Amino acid sequence: MVDWVARIFRDAAYKQKRFLKPLLIDRFMTSEDIFTTTVLVIIPAIFVLLLGYSAGRAKRFNTDQVKGINELVLDFALPASLFVGVVGMSRARIEHSLPFFLAILIAFFVVYLLALIIGRFLLRLNSSSVALFALGSAFPSAPFFGPSILGGLFGWAKAAIAVTSASIVGFLILVPISMILLESARIRQAKATNGSGIKSSKSEVSKAIIQSLIGAGKAPYVWAPVVGLVLALVGVPIPSLIKSMLMLIGHAASGVALFVAGLILAAHRLKLGRVVLLNTVLKSLVEPLLMLAFVLVFDLRKLLAGEALATVALPSVIIVTMLAGRYKVYESEAASNLILTSFVMVGVVPLFQYLAHFL
Repeated sequence: MVDWVARIFRDAAYKQKRFLKPLLIDRFMTSEDIFTTTVLVIIPAIFVLLLGYSAGRAKRFNTDQVKGINELVLDFALPASLFVGVVGMSRARIEHSLPFFLAILIAFFVVYLLALIIGRFLLRLNSSSVALFALGSAFPSAPFFGPSILGGLFGWAKAAIAVTSASIVGFLILVPISMILLESARIRQAKATNGSGIKSSKSEVSKAIIQSLIGAGKAPYVWAPVVGLVLALVGVPIPSLIKSMLMLIGHAASGVALFVAGLILAAHRLKLGRVVLLNTVLKSLVEPLLMLAFVLVFDLRKLLAGEALATVALPSVIIVTMLAGRYKVYESEAASNLILTSFVMVGVVPLFQYLAHFL
């Protein structure tokens, strides 16, 4: 009798544990389960994104309020979450993640260069537009979409590696390169207008490079995971109380990031054209296919293969629309590409998670 009662309680506890378990992809799932799980993770993310979009279209938040929420995510919630996610990893796990970082680095670079060639010689875009076209093709919006989608699919420990890798490559390498192209084009235009000298042009470009690198280095969502990475490699233990304090604000990163992304999308309208469609194809199809090849080359099949494919399948990085507004070029195209890649993600991410299951 006692054994029978105990067995009932054990079965009930097991079922409760399974019911409360997050939707995480693992290698024991069938391909159908993986596809369903991915969709179930994306649907809530799209709901929050649309909620922010609706609030933006209804003018519930003004420009200053959107800026404040954006800073809450990028300067406080996301850095805290990334730091805790990275600092808790073992040295062995970090070393095993190096091929993943290299795959992200090479994939971003190859797509960026390919987009530069296509934008310049096929689409005949000017230097400023081609810089933003390439950045939108290569750099996924991991800081905004990563916490909810990657975290929901793989758990935050693995998602932190993906978000950190994408942020480091994107903000410390691709964005500065794009800034060089943007500033060079702006200076050439100014020279043609008022006849400024070549010497001052070179100094302005150098200044733009330095400012871009300093700006990226100062961004908390860039340096916070780097600090966590160094501490994890050195083996410095972080007290659980400090982790709990940071994660209290860090938990806000996932939902609020998607909400503010929706607010940003609401400020623009979708305008389809050859440039936008090619931009979306490069971002949402070519880059994931390229990463699929790298997964095989770098033998990531047993280590972060799904995370690598999901990362590059995320929408274009939101900073493209911000730079477009600052330089007054490629504005409608950048916004349209962001909107289109956000909704294409609903089909692309489950598709490549399904393919990753067969690797």
